[in-house]
This record gives sequence, C-alpha cells and structure tokens, in this order.
Amino acid sequence: MSRSRVGLWAVWLAVYAVTTALLYVASGLPDIRVAHAVLAYLVLVIMASRQGGRALSMTMVGLSYLAVKWFYVPPRFTLRAATPLDGVLLAGFVITGWMLSELFAKQRAATRLAEERTREVERLSAERLQLEREASTARVMREADRLKNALLSSLAHDLRSPVSTLSLLSDPAAGFTADVALPRVHEEAQRLGEYIATLQRFAAEGGGSMLALDTHDATGLVHTALRSSAAVLAGRRVDVVTRQAGIVARCDLTLTMQVLGNLLQNAVRYAPDHAPIDVTVSATLSTVELTVADRGPGVGEQELDRLFVPLQSRPSVAAGDAGASGGRMGMGLAIARTFARAQRGDVVYRPRAGGGAEFIMQLPRAPMG
Repeated sequence: MSRSRVGLWAVWLAVYAVTTALLYVASGLPDIRVAHAVLAYLVLVIMASRQGGRALSMTMVGLSYLAVKWFYVPPRFTLRAATPLDGVLLAGFVITGWMLSELFAKQRAATRLAEERTREVERLSAERLQLEREASTARVMREADRLKNALLSSLAHDLRSPVSTLSLLSDPAAGFTADVALPRVHEEAQRLGEYIATLQRFAAEGGGSMLALDTHDATGLVHTALRSSAAVLAGRRVDVVTRQAGIVARCDLTLTMQVLGNLLQNAVRYAPDHAPIDVTVSATLSTVELTVADRGPGVGEQELDRLFVPLQSRPSVAAGDAGASGGRMGMGLAIARTFARAQRGDVVYRPRAGGGAEFIMQLPRAPMG
C-alpha cells in the first residue's frame, strides 16, 4: 500500500474514532436513538466511500455496525444478537456500503476517462491547429511564390516599354525637341529604376516586403500609366474621365502600373484604330475603380470562363493576330488579376454598352480625411 493510501486510511480511522467517542458520550442522553447513530455512521460511510476505495468503504461499514451494535442496540455493550433485526441492520450497512463504493468507484472511473478524453481532445486540437497553421503558411508561401514569378515575368517583358519610349525619344528622326524629350527621358529613367528596384525586392531571398502599399491619387495613377505606356499607345486617342475629385487608392505603385499597363495593351490590341480608348476613374465607399473600355469585339459568353486563365487568347480576335498576341494577351489579364488581388483588389470584366469590353481594376480606397 502506498504512503498516500496509508495516510488516507489513518485519517478515516481517526475520524471513525472521534465519531464513535462522540456517539458514546451522546448515547446516555434520553433523546438519542439508534436511528441517530445509524444516520451518523451512514454519513461517515458515504464520505469514506467518496475518497477511498471499496476496501475502506467496507471497513467503515463493518466498524460502524460494531459501534452501533455495541453502544445502541440492546443489550448494550455486547455483540450478542438479541433479535433478528440485528442481522437486518448489518445487511443494511453492508448493502449501503457496497452500493456507495460501487457508485463512487464508477464516478471516479468516469472522471478519469473524461479527463483522459479531455487531454486527448486538447492534444488533437493542438495538433490540428498546428497542421492548419502549417497549411496556411504553405498556402501563403505558394501564393507569394506565384505572385513573385508572375511579377518577374511581367516586369521582364514590360521593361521593353520604357526602353522603347527612350529609344523613340532619342531618335533624331522622331523630331522630339529637347524641351519635350528630356523630361520624358527623366521620367522613363525613373520608371526603369522602379522596375529594377522591384525586381530586386521580389527576387531577394527573405529580404524586403512583398508589397509596398501606399496612398496614391487615383487620377494620377491613370496618367502615370498612360505616360509609361506612351510607346504602346502611340497614335491612339485615350479619353480620361474622373467621376469625382479626390479619389485616393491604397496600393502598390509598381503592381498597379503593371495592371493598368496590361489593360491598356489589351485595349490597344483589340480596339479599332479609329475608336478611342476610354479610362474612367470612379469610386464607391470602400473601392476605387479604374475602368479601361474599348470598342473591340468584346468577349463571348463561351469565352468568359477562360478569360483570366493564363495562356488563353480571346477567340474574337482575327485569326491572323491570334498567333502573334494571343498568349501575351492571356498572360496579361491573368497577371493583371493576380497583381490586383495581391493588393486586396480585383480585375473584372463586363460587356460595354454599345459594343466592346470594359475591364475594371478595383483597389481598396484609402480612408478619407
């Protein structure tokens, strides 16, 4: 028997001794009956059964019977049975003690089982939480890697735009004066610097932030994109309409320029040469919308599901152009949506009233004030 069990038995034997002594003193009182002693010992048996096991419970039953028989059942101070009720008394004590010990034994077993199950549930919950964290981290890493690859691919391609503009500005045959050419050269050189910085930021292992979010005037974003796409838009008319003044977006400048550049290239590719490209700046309470609209062939219903899938071309384009531009067009829209969603925005399509297509870049609107 362990030391703790020995101590438990010692405590309850001492409690029994104290109870018996008190009942012996009280046995001489005229109002004390056998029932009082039986009730007191039953309480003792219940408490012992709750803390101890069957052995302690049955021991308390036997000792309690002896005490009641000795002090309260006539003839007193003898264990000789005077009536058949003595046997009933003993049987009552035994049955009560056994039932109580069984009840508390089952309760302790149920408690232990519940504790074990609780620990198991906590362990499984912790494991599940860890797995969910690992899965979430893996998803974030995959998304970051996809965004990085898309940006590097797009930037590598679109570096040709400022280079083409610089080449055009520096060509004497183009007829640009120094007053016109030099500010544009400076602007395109800055743009190239931004491209290179972005390439370094996204290519660095563990360095830098994936997004450089800041507040930007929405109309200013459009005009910057138009200047950056000057070579692509050469000879094309672009009308810019701002629905309301003071619209400010929260976005990554480089990614936003990539999205607008891709949408403008898409409009140039599919719009008729004589039709203007319309760019509209509008906003809701929480979203800035930059809409690039053209009067091209639009998108058929059967093509909508593939519109933003990489390497999907719009079949509406003439067959002679599809081979030259279909892949880039498909990558352009897929990349545009990827970059917009990376900024908690989106790129969506809707048919234009009167014919053509509208591609809307949605960005979070910066809080006013």
